Amino acid sequence: MATVAVAVERRALPRMPGGGTRWTTRAVLRPGQPVILINISSGAALVESSARLRPGAQTELQLWNAGGRMAMKARLERCYVSSLEPLLYRGVVVFDRSIDIAGDAP
Repeated sequence: MATVAVAVERRALPRMPGGGTRWTTRAVLRPGQPVILINISSGAALVESSARLRPGAQTELQLWNAGGRMAMKARLERCYVSSLEPLLYRGVVVFDRSIDIAGDAP
């Protein structure tokens, strides 16, 4: 009899691709590192950068939409190499407070 692997969803919060319906996919990690939003939830975001991200670092994630900019205080939780050519890193940015990822303007 064959064994079937079942994927278990471990994420605590639902995610939306990119910046969801509210934010653009381009964002900035303070002090000025451009990043791309891979996915976002109300409590965290997966970002991609050409610069190494330091887990444990306190930062601020700046998000944009047609209504303006929102800055979220956050902590970099983990980082890994996502591509070797070009060299790209992905990291999880955990927000200090929850945000509305499905609303309209900031």
